[in-house]
Amino acid sequence: MEADDSTTHQSMWPSRFETPFVETRPFQGAWAAKRTDERLYRMIRGFHEAGDLLATEGAGDARRAQNLLYPAIFNYRQSLELHLKYLLMAYGPLVGEKPDFQNHGLRGLWGKCKRVISCLEGRPEPSDPDAFRAVDAQIAEFDATDPGSYSFRFAHNTKGDAIDLTISEINLPNLRTVMASLHNFLECIDLHLHCGCGVPRCAH
Repeated sequence: MEADDSTTHQSMWPSRFETPFVETRPFQGAWAAKRTDERLYRMIRGFHEAGDLLATEGAGDARRAQNLLYPAIFNYRQSLELHLKYLLMAYGPLVGEKPDFQNHGLRGLWGKCKRVISCLEGRPEPSDPDAFRAVDAQIAEFDATDPGSYSFRFAHNTKGDAIDLTISEINLPNLRTVMASLHNFLECIDLHLHCGCGVPRCAH
């Protein structure tokens, strides 16, 4: 495998005196949250922010975009999956909908979220049908493009067969804009349900 032109060669080599995870003093390192509610909150936003950073870097350099595309899409998808699972954890039990910790299908998770929203709002149709239809389409497209969160993490499936991508060129600034609107929509749903149900939200 040949390195591309952006590769920086450095005279570094693994040392037995070095370890990857080094503890440091408080407020001088990246603090890992112990509480799972805060950790989930920061994971949702962290994966989203990582996707933004990668998409921005890729948009500014076509050569780097060829490498950054894959982690950008993975991070965006992971943030979206965690956001949907959070909504199910926070509000699903109120209407008999169990949280889903095993499945990775975005359409299935979003379908459960919609049932929860409908039950808690007490109406069969959403309050903003146009917005919900847009979210339906965007989540369905994301799920079809990267089903199960494998297509942009691996080149082969578990059987060793090549994973075929359904797209060839991706507009990274557009992807960033769509993901921002999706997360804004889901955060508004969270706030709406929180105010209506009195359920504590994730730690901020």
